[in-house]
Order: sequence, then C-alpha cells, then structure tokens
Amino acid sequence: MLRDVVFSDIYLGQGASWLAGVPGKLDPVPTPPECASELAEIRAKCDAFVAENHKEEFAIRPRDVAYRVSVLKSLNEVVYVLRRFPEEVPKLDDLGLHPGYVEKLMEPRLTGLLVISGAFGQGKTTTASSVICARLSKYGGVAISIEDPPEMPLEGRHGEGVCYQTWVEQGGFSQACRQAARWAPSMIFVGEVRDPETATEALRASINGRLVVCTAHADSVVMAVERLYTLANGAAGNSEDVASLLSNGLIAVVHQRLEGDQKRLKTESIWLAGEESKGARNTIYQRRFSHLQNEVTLQLNRLLMGKKTAA
Repeated sequence: MLRDVVFSDIYLGQGASWLAGVPGKLDPVPTPPECASELAEIRAKCDAFVAENHKEEFAIRPRDVAYRVSVLKSLNEVVYVLRRFPEEVPKLDDLGLHPGYVEKLMEPRLTGLLVISGAFGQGKTTTASSVICARLSKYGGVAISIEDPPEMPLEGRHGEGVCYQTWVEQGGFSQACRQAARWAPSMIFVGEVRDPETATEALRASINGRLVVCTAHADSVVMAVERLYTLANGAAGNSEDVASLLSNGLIAVVHQRLEGDQKRLKTESIWLAGEESKGARNTIYQRRFSHLQNEVTLQLNRLLMGKKTAA
C-alpha cells in the first residue's frame, strides 16, 4: 500500500506515475508495481472530483491518507500532482525549529499577525498548524481555519482548546476572515494570503486582540513583509494607513526552507514584540523594507549568542 511507502509527492499520469521525495533517491522514482490498483483508484477519484467541481486544486483522502491535489496539464496528458500530508499534526518541538523560536511562538497572550513564509513545498502549513495545535493544547481557546483546501487534520479538540476548519473558495477568503472575526476566536488561521482583500482583512483582524496565523509565498523575511504591504495597499488604497496597519498588526515573520535529503528546517525571522522592536516597526511604517534585513541579522545574532551563553 502507498501508506507504507515513504515519499512526499506523486505525479499521477495517465500512463506512468512517479514518486518524489523518496529518501536517498533522486527524483523521480517509479511507483511500485504492487500499488497500481490503488493509484488507479486515486486517479478515478481525482477525475470524478474535477468533473463535478471544475476545480484544479483540491484535497482527497483515499484509504485514510490525505493528499492535496493540483492539476498539471502537459502537452500530452493530464497529470495529478498529489502532495501527501501527515496523518496527524507534528508536535511543534519536533519540527527542528531553534528552541528560541519555539519559546517565542509559545509566549502567552501572543497577539497580532504571525506570517510563516517560504517557497512552495517548504512546510509552511505544517509549521502553522503545529503552532495552532500547540497553543490550543497549552492555553485553550478557539481557533478557526480558513483554507482552500483544508490540508492538516486540525478539526476538533486539542487539549483544552478546539479548532473548527472551514473550506473557503479562493475569492471568498476576505469575507470568511471578516465573518471569523465576528465569531470571537482566540486564533484565526488563514491558509494563504494571495489577494489584496485577504491581506487587508488579516491585518485588521490582527489588531483586535487575537493571534492571526497565515502563510505566504516569499523568498525572504523582507520580501514577505513587502508582499503583505503591496497586497494590502492594493485593496485599501491609502499607503499611510496600510503602513500603519502593518507596523501595528504584524508580530512576526518566520521564513523557512527545507534543506538536504533529510529535509532539515532552516529559518530566519523578525519578531516585533517589546520595546527593542520599536525601530523595526518604525522602519515598516516608513516603508523602508529593505532596511529590515539589518534587524533580521541582529536578531539572529542575538539568538545564536544566547545559545553560546547557555552552553
């Protein structure tokens, strides 16, 4: 069965199928012959979903294994690219984050906008989900997720807290964000900030005493901040108001990537809590985003020096 094979992705073609992310192997690897009938079953489910819903990105759960599916239309065939998700949300302590990051992510009464940024396939949703589960388990409260499609198994109880997952069509994220804020949760998870309206609503929700967690495609911390500003400015239309909203609402950006065969997590970040971050907030307000790299480097050095001191 496929659930017994270690991989990250399936390229499910009409003729041949391939695996990616197999430890110790160069991509792609042919799918095991004994899984042919299971793969045919998965392809039939994908065909049926696309025919009925006319969507090119969705989630399925054949044989209790969850996948996010994207439709790839090549010159010769339709290929379904399936990203496999864990059967349960990993523990925050097990992700490979620096203990200093974990400590910051688990601070009590943490509010504002927390952005997990990175390129496609770098584990952003996994990290965001782990943060939500860990905080619900430790502090209780209610979390509401806004996703398209829901990816990690967040629905239900986590310690004393509870999460409600919602599946919102792209284009409806901003309305869902406004509605979620009216339900007064302690946390809101926005699956991905892609459009101006969602960026604006996520920022607005973050300044009202709750933690808003979102993912965003970006190549660095600085680019993530600049992208948020550019998106929100596209909806609000007042540069100074957006800069003020961003400088007041943003609490942190954690940028991550997975490196090597073992997919080790590498991160950089900027944290905007406390008196020492007033300068960084002012830099954001002045829209001098490129200058934020100095603060990113400074905070990283403090983190590493703290580690050496502790040793």
